[in-house]
Amino acid sequence: MKNRLHVLSVCILCLAPLLTACGQGETVTHPERTPSPPAAGPTPTPIPPTSSPGSSSLPSESAQTPQVEWHLVVIGDSSLWGLGEAFASRIESDLGVQVVLTDFALPGLSAGHVLRALQMEKPPSLSWDEELANDLRQADVVVMFVNPVDSVDPEQPLDLNSCFVNRAPASCSPETFGQYTADMKAIWAEILALRAGQPTILRATDIYNPLVSPWNDAGVFEACTACWQNMSHAARLAAEAYNIPFLSRYDAFNGTNHDEDPREKGYIHADGEHPSELASQFTADLLSQMGYDPVSPPAATTAPPDAPAPVPFPLSEAGPCYTGKSTFTFEYARSGGRVISISWPSLVSKEPPSGAWK
Repeated sequence: MKNRLHVLSVCILCLAPLLTACGQGETVTHPERTPSPPAAGPTPTPIPPTSSPGSSSLPSESAQTPQVEWHLVVIGDSSLWGLGEAFASRIESDLGVQVVLTDFALPGLSAGHVLRALQMEKPPSLSWDEELANDLRQADVVVMFVNPVDSVDPEQPLDLNSCFVNRAPASCSPETFGQYTADMKAIWAEILALRAGQPTILRATDIYNPLVSPWNDAGVFEACTACWQNMSHAARLAAEAYNIPFLSRYDAFNGTNHDEDPREKGYIHADGEHPSELASQFTADLLSQMGYDPVSPPAATTAPPDAPAPVPFPLSEAGPCYTGKSTFTFEYARSGGRVISISWPSLVSKEPPSGAWK
């Protein structure tokens, strides 16, 4: 497997311990040994991911012709560390192709930053900004989760950071994630535009919660769980807008009730926050189970603009009179008393007075 990783020259500032990872020049490191399976009970069975209609739940032959070389692009914050290599190996095993990996799983990567990089609204702030669009043009497979830390509407402020310090969030309702959903939709639209109609396997995901025990101890589990669920739902809405299959790592790591501690399952690294090697392999397995059908986004259904209101034109409206004809008859003496009639149009009242001519 060929692997091309981008090295940051400038670190993105951290805003929260999990969604971001602090430290200038930080590189991804993984434990040398595979984390132990869950202490209690066997390794959990992968939960079937939610996918768009028509996508298979088991590995299947792709609708596109297998290529000698596939390009996999992973876009995410530090919660996707390790997934690129695990999924690339799984694709090679499933389909017998060679995978070239471009791994944009970077500390603190947010939806707002990715969107600005793709739209090139500002000069590139990091070396990889210019490369992202070029890599996506070649991508056969794209997996993405980027966080919402700077996708905030001032009129609907979003408070995620409180949950990272085990406090109930001041504002984390579904409405506060509206800008995040909009930014994620815009990113998916940019990726589809860069692919220019070429078959592409797109997969969306959300983020797990490694803080079950701290939240329970602090008495904020219900409030912060509601916040996490709203974040997951916002990412799902953006994916569903383009028929992109969605894998909920939140469901898979924390159970459908979101009350299971992934630390106890061996899915969390020794730092207590980031995914372990076991978690990366587990996520790659779940993605494999979703199959490899390329995404067929919905056809554009742009509604025609409203017809403009008719411009008033008073002269075209019916008035009090209608067009009539006046006739004058006389004898022409020089022609031997020949009778001659001359007619011309005239306006005639719709309700002529008694005795008026017509």
